[in-house]
Amino acid sequence: MAGFFKVLWRINAVLAFVALVAVIGFVVLFSKERIDRPLRDYFVPPPAAARVPVKPSYRYELEKDLLIGADTAHEDFEIYRLVRWNRNVPATSNTSDIVNLLVSDKKSGGNKWLFAGFDRTIINQETVLTGRWYWREPEADDDVPVEIVVLKVIEADTNGDGALTLDDRQTLYVARFPATGPVKLLTADAVWFTMQKNKEYQVGYREKGEGFLATYALPDFTLVSKTKIEGMPN
Repeated sequence: MAGFFKVLWRINAVLAFVALVAVIGFVVLFSKERIDRPLRDYFVPPPAAARVPVKPSYRYELEKDLLIGADTAHEDFEIYRLVRWNRNVPATSNTSDIVNLLVSDKKSGGNKWLFAGFDRTIINQETVLTGRWYWREPEADDDVPVEIVVLKVIEADTNGDGALTLDDRQTLYVARFPATGPVKLLTADAVWFTMQKNKEYQVGYREKGEGFLATYALPDFTLVSKTKIEGMPN
């Protein structure tokens, strides 16, 4: 009987040794893994709540438009710009867009929007000098009537960033006053510059990775020439 218990004790000792070795091995391996993997890797944060996009909220203001150069009070019409402000951000010049122009006819008392709808941004307005002003710059106190304005317009979010900016494709329109409806001059990836030179109007632009210089005859804006420009910015 004593021999049986002696054998049993030896078996228990062997099992206890094996268990101790297993525990030590587990601790060593786990500690090495803890050293190799930072503690932050073992913490899995709860999933962040899905951000609900804030729907833009706008307010509109109608202002007298003086960007086209001279005050049109002496003319038979007046021009007003419709400005759209984003209510969700602090009011600065970067949070407003000119979305349309309103032409008020003093003779008939009628009003007419230059474009249909308010889903565009008018980036720039440039007065084209006409008549005798082709040949020299007018004096500061000269009475220069407003007749032709070239408008740079963004009409679509072509780069998908959610805004109408100069990073989108740009369109040049020619507007004649009193307004008869704007006429599209060209659409390009980027319009680098515009310039009136006597009886010509020049536009430098980029389209499909290439630069071009287009020259138009005034006052009809018929295309005179189109040549490539090398070495212009992308």
